[in-house]
Amino acid sequence: MSRLSKPALAAAVAAALLFSAGHVSAQAPASGGCPEDVRHNATRAAAEFVSGSDTIRGYIYRPAISNGAGIVLLHGAQGLPVDAPRFDAHAIQLASRGYTVLVPSYFDARPWPRQGVTGRDMTAWTKVGADAVRHVGTQAGVNPAKVALWGYSYGGYLATDGSVREDAPAALAIGVSTGQAIWGQNDRGGRAIPVLMIHGRADTAVTPSSMRDLAANLRRRGATVQTETIDAQSHVYDGPVWCDVFRYTRQFLDTHLLTPAA
Repeated sequence: MSRLSKPALAAAVAAALLFSAGHVSAQAPASGGCPEDVRHNATRAAAEFVSGSDTIRGYIYRPAISNGAGIVLLHGAQGLPVDAPRFDAHAIQLASRGYTVLVPSYFDARPWPRQGVTGRDMTAWTKVGADAVRHVGTQAGVNPAKVALWGYSYGGYLATDGSVREDAPAALAIGVSTGQAIWGQNDRGGRAIPVLMIHGRADTAVTPSSMRDLAANLRRRGATVQTETIDAQSHVYDGPVWCDVFRYTRQFLDTHLLTPAA
């Protein structure tokens, strides 16, 4: 068994503690604070839902006062144990502002393959994202027509490409550090929804040009795509960069899910 680096080990331990905690209050401050943070006013709990024949685990963050909207956050290729601690403080902030937030482990449907990703993997993981959106839509106070699908890296591809198809349930999609290079076989369906893509200008793992290629593909399929470039020096973000990512995320959500139609 390979040894984890200290940061990876800390992330895995933090995620394990979250899973074992069950239902906990998110009133106390969490790590990863940002300048725009509001007082915590939400709860975090372990969650489960069914996708096909698989039980998908994750975390759900419930607001004290719902704004009627929700969002699903999809992890990257390192899985939920690594990304859950990165997302946690920001999920609490979204929930404290009224959003119901679900962070599922889509690898529960099919684990990350040793021999390379296949179309069956992508289909199963895309289905988990869609079923997660539907699950959030059943939560108290949530309008099922106002649930967004967000993803980082591999999850960003699943969120964006997977939502621009006729039968997808998400009201909008957000992809972070994602691009055409992740999976070149784009879905042939199309749908006119708002999409936000956020990318680091110095990302070499998934390059900005790869992001632009995916954005162009989504536009051809009917999506209205907004792009934002952030000052990230690698594919893996630090705390301040995550603050920028979630500031753009909140602005996009508020504009498209909370602003009354003219």
